[in-house]
Amino acid sequence: MWALNSILLLLLALTYSVAGQSCSSSFTTTECYFTSAVTSQPSFAEVNKYFVIGGLFDVHEKGSTSDLCSSKVSTQGLLNLLAFFWGVNQFSTLLDTTRVSVGAVAFDNCMRPELSLEHLLSYSRCDIHIQGMEASNLVAYVGPYTNEDALRTGAIASDIGITLISPTANTMELNSANQKTLLRLSPPFSYDLKAIVEFLKNVKSGYVMIVYAGDDAFWKAAFNELTTQMDKSICIQFTADLSKTTMNQLVNDLAVRLKSKYIVPLMSQSSLDELMTNIFNRSDVSSKFVFILNSVIGRDLQFLKSKSYVASNAIIIDQYDDPTSADWSSFSNYIDSVRSNISFAKNIPSTWLASSNLPNLTAISSTMKRSITRTLFSVKNVIKGLDTLMRAGCATGTNYQFCDAYRSQNSKKDSIYPGIKNAFNMFTDLGELSYQNINYTYYQFLNRNDGGQIQPIGSFSFNNQGVLTPTFTENLMDVKYENAYSGPVCPLPYQNLCCEVPTTIAPPTTTPIVATGTTAAVTGSNGKSSVTKVEYPTEQAITGAFSDQSRDSKEYGTRFDLGHKWIIALGVLAGLGILCVIIFEIYILYKLLGTSMGRQWRTMWLGQLLLFGLFLCYLVLFAYLPIPTKATCGITRFGVGVSYAFCFAVLLVKLMVILTSKSSDLILPGELASPNYLKGIYQFLLFIFAVGVQIVIDIQWLITVPPEAIKVTSNNKDHVWICNHYTWEAGSGPFDMKSFVRTNFDNHLMSLIYIMVMILITTILSLNAHGIITNHRESIFIGIAAGFSIPIWLAWGLVGGLNKDHEYSEEFGDACVAFGLLITATLILFSMFLPKVRQLVNMGVEGIYLEDDRETIYGGSVIMAPSSYHGGKGPSSVIFVNNSGIYSEPVMLGNGDPSKPGVATHLKHPGSTVYSLPPTYLKKAESAYGGSTRVLKITDDLRGRYPHKRTQSEIAFGSSGRPRSTKGTLPRSRSQTNLGAL
Repeated sequence: MWALNSILLLLLALTYSVAGQSCSSSFTTTECYFTSAVTSQPSFAEVNKYFVIGGLFDVHEKGSTSDLCSSKVSTQGLLNLLAFFWGVNQFSTLLDTTRVSVGAVAFDNCMRPELSLEHLLSYSRCDIHIQGMEASNLVAYVGPYTNEDALRTGAIASDIGITLISPTANTMELNSANQKTLLRLSPPFSYDLKAIVEFLKNVKSGYVMIVYAGDDAFWKAAFNELTTQMDKSICIQFTADLSKTTMNQLVNDLAVRLKSKYIVPLMSQSSLDELMTNIFNRSDVSSKFVFILNSVIGRDLQFLKSKSYVASNAIIIDQYDDPTSADWSSFSNYIDSVRSNISFAKNIPSTWLASSNLPNLTAISSTMKRSITRTLFSVKNVIKGLDTLMRAGCATGTNYQFCDAYRSQNSKKDSIYPGIKNAFNMFTDLGELSYQNINYTYYQFLNRNDGGQIQPIGSFSFNNQGVLTPTFTENLMDVKYENAYSGPVCPLPYQNLCCEVPTTIAPPTTTPIVATGTTAAVTGSNGKSSVTKVEYPTEQAITGAFSDQSRDSKEYGTRFDLGHKWIIALGVLAGLGILCVIIFEIYILYKLLGTSMGRQWRTMWLGQLLLFGLFLCYLVLFAYLPIPTKATCGITRFGVGVSYAFCFAVLLVKLMVILTSKSSDLILPGELASPNYLKGIYQFLLFIFAVGVQIVIDIQWLITVPPEAIKVTSNNKDHVWICNHYTWEAGSGPFDMKSFVRTNFDNHLMSLIYIMVMILITTILSLNAHGIITNHRESIFIGIAAGFSIPIWLAWGLVGGLNKDHEYSEEFGDACVAFGLLITATLILFSMFLPKVRQLVNMGVEGIYLEDDRETIYGGSVIMAPSSYHGGKGPSSVIFVNNSGIYSEPVMLGNGDPSKPGVATHLKHPGSTVYSLPPTYLKKAESAYGGSTRVLKITDDLRGRYPHKRTQSEIAFGSSGRPRSTKGTLPRSRSQTNLGAL
């Protein structure tokens, strides 16, 4: 669904870029102006003498399906709206009001993100018109305020160059890459979670329970982050997803774990209200727990008082804002006057104010105060930023005006956004907050006779490296707290309830390993709740991590969704590789049609296995395209090694065939059926043994460390999914890549050591066999495939290994393994099968491939018939041997006795009635003849192995009566073609 929304948003942005930002100057019809927005008109009408600040607010709550907005007004949304217009009026005095004025327009989005997008795009594209305020004069929006709004609207605003300032959005998914022009004034929620962990460490808690709203993406992400950040000394003893359990069952589960004491609720205030109400109804548990609340709940004294019996001693972790400034005091007085007389709110519709009772600002929650304070802060700094820009002057002079250059889309992104950001003086170059300016405070809610109170007990801040440094002013272990904060213990140690952790940090085991050091909990691979307690020495290295971390549907996409563009090249090239394998296979099968195989399958089956191995190589590459899952981790871990083993095992067996098939001195070169030829069964056993070693290695790895995808913190602080075959130290934990002993790339490379040995052996044997002409000198091409694999492996191994500290090291590792496999497979494919295709294309009618024997002693020799040499008498055939262009005395074939029955040779010319005897061979020393030349190979028919078969020479000469014989051509006979080892 999110992917579809993203596509629609992108189309809207593209439409905007085409339409432009300039509106028609001929638009003057008053009744066509947009009237659903609240406005404050600028003092000047000339476009160079005013600019506009926009606002995106949630004044009304979401309506039913038939009505977008309900009639119910949100108190916080209305207060933010009042603060916005009060701020525009109050801070406009920072400008030179004699030359420039400021206008304001505010839209009510009714808590619907789609309305935020519609208002932003429609106003920018001039689909809606605001009287007296051109859309091109808009400089920024204050808002949106919700996380979902900030994610969606921020992405579109960055495409069209509009600056957004969100006072309260704090989701961890916001970043300067997707929301380039968004300035958020709240730090990410991960800092609340850091504070929770620090508090638990301070009270020396060994156990904690987490209850979260799993159907809300924000809270689910917060749960995953907290489990990742949790200190190794703290056991997450129990977790519960509100969306997957009933409230009654949840309270029952908590009741048996009273001794665990601490509960971290990650949910909205309304869900927390329901949870505390149900706990209150159980007298046996109502005052037994300590809740650790976050800044989303904040210091809401009214809420805590209503739940005082359950919330007693609750800890609140909240951002500290000082609302005692002069601006806050003036705005408080303004709200008091509006409460007494709504006519003071000149810009707000009276129906909005009449349906809501404005509260006293001294009684509102800290989250509401923070929202209002930062709304005022946003308006003030937008005006300060524009004042600075206009004082700097336009390109043509120093006129203090909103000049034409500022109205273009590029200028809004390149000039106005940086100018506003600099006015805040709290952002880094990447647009993220410098959190040194954000302070947090620990508060404690005390249940008293007067209804309760909130008091500060400590604070914390962040240094330049973002390290938490908490300071507590209260000793929570003091007796005055009645042991409320004493260390929790395992609730029911004999019922396996101590460590039902959502994250197990050690490999499955059935036998406890007792040692001193870190204690880890281990769950079985069957997913049941039975637990085996395992203790490891603090510095022990452990390979493999396991987790039941929840995963959003959007986290099951492809790596391209994460910006990994290299998978496009990988997928395309892997597809082309598969296509090439299929084409080679089809061509070879075509050439085999009608060919008598015989014992040629002893080498042909190896070629087919090699093609299959290459097919596996390319197929495995597709497992690198998705975001890692349990399935893809298993496929890559097993498939890479086995597919490599398939290919190089075939090459090794081929070399053994070549080395054992050396022709004896009495056998003519090119002869296939050598007496020393390795039998097929031995070839098969050799192949099985070579591949089996790697299969055993990979199976053993899969059993000892079952594949799993784990969400860890990468070197650049992002949360990424990686395969779990990395090695971590017991004292450091398995969820921070910076502390890994060996990365998953290192361990994967180590699992391929056997493949490296195979490559080395193949290269050495190919060098030893390079002079053997068997199988058309195939040993040379095997040497090329294996030899060039060595620098390829060195390249991808070094790139992946040397970049393991890079901020995107997980990408480097996977990409190096994948492209290493791709390049190696492609090298083998083309070095082994392109020569095969050339041989098949150039083979003659008698299975003669002239390249085979150019370095033999018969190179360039000529076979002569008896009719040409002795008038049809004497030896059946002779060979004139070429000696540097001078033909020596002939080598005799046959004994010249035609009278013996049953003896004949292949050679019979037309007009001759005599078949010669089987040929005999006289071989002279190679040094006696010339260098590398060509030779016509003597076939089986020529040697007399098939005496009753019509010769090719007779068929070709024309006695067969075929029409082509009259032209003296030789028709192709596939059945007689020697294809060699394919």
